[in-house]
Amino acid sequence: MRLCYGLMRRFFHPSWLLTFVVGIVLTGCAGLQDPAGLAWDPGATPDYTSDSAWVSLPDREDESDAVPKNLPEAERTMDSLDLDVFFVHPTQFFRGEHWNAHMDNRKVNALNAKYPMRLQASAFNIGGRLYAPTYRQAHIGVFTWQDSTSWKALELAYEDVKAAFQHYLDHWNNGRPIILAGHSQGSWHIRWLLQEFFDGKPLQDRLVVAYAPGFDFYATDFEHLRYCANANETSCVCAWMSYGEGYFPNWLEANEKTPMCTHPITWQLDGTNSIEDHQGVVLSQMRFAYPEAVVAHVERGVLQVHKPDVPFAGILHRENWHVGDINLFWLNIRNNAKQRALNHRQKSIHE
Repeated sequence: MRLCYGLMRRFFHPSWLLTFVVGIVLTGCAGLQDPAGLAWDPGATPDYTSDSAWVSLPDREDESDAVPKNLPEAERTMDSLDLDVFFVHPTQFFRGEHWNAHMDNRKVNALNAKYPMRLQASAFNIGGRLYAPTYRQAHIGVFTWQDSTSWKALELAYEDVKAAFQHYLDHWNNGRPIILAGHSQGSWHIRWLLQEFFDGKPLQDRLVVAYAPGFDFYATDFEHLRYCANANETSCVCAWMSYGEGYFPNWLEANEKTPMCTHPITWQLDGTNSIEDHQGVVLSQMRFAYPEAVVAHVERGVLQVHKPDVPFAGILHRENWHVGDINLFWLNIRNNAKQRALNHRQKSIHE
């Protein structure tokens, strides 16, 4: 990500077609909170034996169960799949008193449920069991400030995610295949989960796929895990960061390494998709629309999103598409996750 984002929770008239992508608009760094005003107070450690420490659990009606309005009937039918999804939500902590959101922060908890779970995690609700922990997420500013306290805040957040994942493994997984998924800060934590639990370890065989958009991943991040290079591979990692065509973030110039980028339509590590292969986006108020509207290509390790083929595209196109990393490609991601799950099952049968 490498940029700061602020949340403007505001919906516009439907004619303003780009604010609909996730139902929230991410602003620039002008409103970023001054870290001098933050106190180091981690708050209570989450208890993952309690249902209240989870923003989504199987057999419980949660926002991740939402189905987009106008989704074609053929896409609504889901077979029961013997697999689990572990989803790590992105940052929803933009202003506060502490470096990490406390577990009893009702505002942040409400945002966790309303936005990333409803509009992002739903893409991975493919007929398996979906688990998503609440955790003491780091303040959005840590990715801009990048000082020792910022790192400490991220480590604290990861310790929660790790504890939740360990609890899930110990009590609920029961040997089933696993999809890891998240966005932004959630993808940061997924990288650590992959390194600690999967890379070159027995659990790697149970990894269907990891979807980790919204953060920069590199070839050197893993010793044994590979990045997905086609739509059918399993036990691999998909990572991408979305920007407007022709725009490249400043940090990309300063970095001597090129990020890895799996195209979320072709599922290849390079190239451009045909517009016919784009299956549709999810808009604000959880509405499906605009299949065959998005073309993107991979360049310099990031996804370059061309001006979408929708009304008002010239006005609404943006340099930074971080906000749409999942929602621009919602149905492509959902169908790909189902396909990889089926492929993993077939692979397991024949081994």
